[in-house]
Amino acid sequence: MTKPRFLLAAGLLLSFGATVTVAAQSRFEEGVFAELNRFRSDPAAYTEYLRDYRPRFEGKLLVSDDDSEIDIMTREGVVAVDEAIRELSRERPLPTLEWSDALAHAAADHVAAQSRSGAVGHYTKGRGPGERMKARGGGPYVNEVITYGHHTPEGVVDQLLIDDGVPDRGHRFSLLRPTHRYAGVACGNHPVHRTMCVILMSQTRDGSPPPPPKRPD
Repeated sequence: MTKPRFLLAAGLLLSFGATVTVAAQSRFEEGVFAELNRFRSDPAAYTEYLRDYRPRFEGKLLVSDDDSEIDIMTREGVVAVDEAIRELSRERPLPTLEWSDALAHAAADHVAAQSRSGAVGHYTKGRGPGERMKARGGGPYVNEVITYGHHTPEGVVDQLLIDDGVPDRGHRFSLLRPTHRYAGVACGNHPVHRTMCVILMSQTRDGSPPPPPKRPD
C-alpha cells in the first residue's frame, strides 16, 4: 500500500523566532498532525505503510526514496521495522487528537532554541518540556517526542513508531498513549540535521492537571 505523500515546498519549513505565533500551522506541521491521527485511528492498518520501509534497506542503511530525504544509517536495520509491524498489528484504534495552540507554542520555543544552537534532545539550558509549557502559562503534564532529519510528515511519524535504537520504544508508546487528547506540532530548520519536528501531547489542552477520574455511581 502506498501512503499519500505530503511534500514540502521550498520555504514552507519554518524557522521560529522566540515570539512566533503558531496558530496558523505550516503545511508540513499540518501534515505531521494529520499523519499522527491517521496512525491513531487504526494502528494495525498503519503497519501496511511501515512495510514500505523493508525493501529500502541495504544492510542497516535506510536508502531514501525521495530527493528531499537523506540516507540514514540505522542501528537495528529491518529488525526494528519488523518488530514495530508485529507489535502494532495487535493495537486497537485510539482516540484522535485535537490541535492545541498552547502545546504548539511550547514546541516552537524548543525548535527556536535548537535551530540556533544545533543541540538535540529535550532540554535546552536545563529547561525541559514541562518547564517550557509552564513558561507559556500552562502546566507540566505533557509528553514530548522529537525527530531530526526527516523531511516528510510520514517520515516523522514512522521514525517515532519504528523507534530504531531505543530499547524501550518510548517514542512509540508515547504515540500509543490512550490518555492523550491534545497535540501541538512545531517543525523548523536544524543546523546539523537540516530539519526537526517537536510534538507535544497532553491529556489537557495546555498541560494543566487532568481532571480526577470519575467515581462510579
